Amino acid sequence: MFICVKYGDQRQLLANINCSVLLLMHYLRDKVGLHRTDPIDLCEENGTLKLLFLVKFPEDNASKFLVPRVTYYICKVERGAPGSKQENSYRAFHPMYKHPPVELLDSLRNQCDLLEKSRLKILKSTDGKKPPTMESLLSYMAVANQMVVSELKVLHMILPISSSQKSCEVGHAGEKCISFSCVCR
Repeated sequence: MFICVKYGDQRQLLANINCSVLLLMHYLRDKVGLHRTDPIDLCEENGTLKLLFLVKFPEDNASKFLVPRVTYYICKVERGAPGSKQENSYRAFHPMYKHPPVELLDSLRNQCDLLEKSRLKILKSTDGKKPPTMESLLSYMAVANQMVVSELKVLHMILPISSSQKSCEVGHAGEKCISFSCVCR
């Protein structure tokens, strides 16, 4: 499974995508002469970014994100200056191709703007707080579930259960039990 990658002055190479995203990115950086920590991405000929630099698990197989026999351009990702307030901002995506089509440049510019707006929106929604961890979310869900169970117990104490209905271990009325955490479901 190979892709064609265009770069430089009308140059292209074949790259095997049956490897990790991390390995593919290192290989491409080496081929175009970039430092191994320079952020890069690939985009399709129409300018659609693959966002490989944002992949959560770089050890994932690149074939999950790329289509074999398709041509891609290497794009250098320009972020804000390190140490500044704009450090994580998306500044631009530069195709590493000598004469890229105008449509490609327009598409990359639009996607950069959208990514930056999304980043700012996420920052604004967290109000400078750290995003919640998975542990805190699970803890919050457990507490909320306990509150719902407690409210259902109180509700079942208030509403009379007819003698023909069975009651579960928690006190719910058999088939009418609506608690997701109850064993009678």
